[in-house]
This record gives sequence, structure tokens and C-alpha cells, in this order.
Amino acid sequence: MHDDEQAGDPGRGSGGQAGTPATPASHVYYFEVGDGVWHGRFELRVTSWRGLLAARVGVRDTLLVVAMWTVQALTGPSRLESTVVARPDAGAHGVADNTVRLSVLGVTVYLLRERYVLLADGLGVTVRAVERFGPFPRLLVRRFDYPAEIGADGLSSTYHMPLLGSAWTARYRVGADRRTLAGELVCAWARATEVARRTGDRPS
Repeated sequence: MHDDEQAGDPGRGSGGQAGTPATPASHVYYFEVGDGVWHGRFELRVTSWRGLLAARVGVRDTLLVVAMWTVQALTGPSRLESTVVARPDAGAHGVADNTVRLSVLGVTVYLLRERYVLLADGLGVTVRAVERFGPFPRLLVRRFDYPAEIGADGLSSTYHMPLLGSAWTARYRVGADRRTLAGELVCAWARATEVARRTGDRPS
């Protein structure tokens, strides 16, 4: 973990009253809402095969896209499982860990482990990520960092993610019940959607 958090005023979150500091938006998002186990589905749709070829993402990433698209065309959306562990006392301003698993017929097709390092302004986040495609450990593994920001109300987020050789923008919105989440990930040649529901507390 790097101590490179930005300095700034605490972000405006929910629950604050006049004369008292509001809960930072990133704390609302990861600690109050996110902490726990989530289940849902993930679906990838290639919107432009010509755009994929023009993007020159490389042979490896092109084959991964074709494989993911083919599997979902045959079996439907992938099953999504996510476990978020809030660590408000870690780091300078709090940390959250997230393990995301996409599976088809019980076989892992994508595994993502992320650490969200919260910044001093209460909105910004630095994400440290390790991803793996396929069910085999130590194969097709990549480490990368990227930025994110949380909406001022603590119920939305935007991630700027380098995935499959392209720049993606992922936007998520928490439902009114604070137990559902909908997301859309977009790049120049594809669109992916996620829907998830918080199904319980994380294992202690």
C-alpha cells in the first residue's frame, strides 16, 4: 500500500448535521453500504467488433474478449460473487478490500482482488488491483492501479479502469434500499452490465 493520498477537505457524505462533520462519502459507500457479501450477474456485449480490431488491444486480450463473449453467448450472463471487507482503521483514511469472482457453471472465468485506498478529500480512491482470467492460478494474472471517485451522496461511484487493452469507464449506483447495486462498464468497443444484491454479512 502506498501513502500517497491527496490532501483536502473531508468530502460531504450523508448523516451530517449542522455544526458536526458529515460522514465522508467514501466511508458511506464502502463501510456503511458496501461491507458484506453480494451476489448478482455480469454480462458483456461487444458493441463493435470493428472497433475492437481498430483498438489494437493485442492478441491475448482479443482472444480473451472472444472467449468471454462466446461463453456468455452459449450460457448466458456470468454469476457474480463479491465480498467487501471494510477496514476503516487501516491506512491514513481507511481501506476496503473486495474479492470479485465471475463464474460459469461453477467454473471461475475471472477473479479480481482489489484494495480501495481512500483519500483525504472523502471522495477520491486509489485502487490497487490484481486480476486473473480463467480457473488456473498464476496464469493470465495482471497487477494494475487506477483512480476512482465516489459521488457526493456516497451512493454512486465512477472507476477509470484499464481492462482488456482499453480504457473503460465504470459507473455504479446503489439502490434506494442500499442493498442493491447496478453498474455499467463502457469502452470504445464494448458495454458490460452488472447487477448485484447484498445477501449477507461478510464472514468474520
